[in-house]
Amino acid sequence: MSDEKIRKLLAGITPTPFIWVPAGNLVILVTNVEEAGGDPAEVQAWVEAQGGYEDRTLPVVSTRRGVTSVPKPVGKRYYVVPEKALAA
Repeated sequence: MSDEKIRKLLAGITPTPFIWVPAGNLVILVTNVEEAGGDPAEVQAWVEAQGGYEDRTLPVVSTRRGVTSVPKPVGKRYYVVPEKALAA
């Protein structure tokens, strides 16, 4: 994907609220990028070239008495995208 296609793709996805990131950045879930037809590896490379990064939410596990045989879930992946990168 070209830089402009990735920029348009990300600009068309509603940022995810409630995940703290430094001011001037947006959170975009990797699943939303996939649903919009984007290639996560290409988008990640673009985001990193713009000064952003990929991160993951902390998984939430509820167990009874702290013991479980169920594997712990993995947090959701998301990109932290500098707002200025989408405005260019």
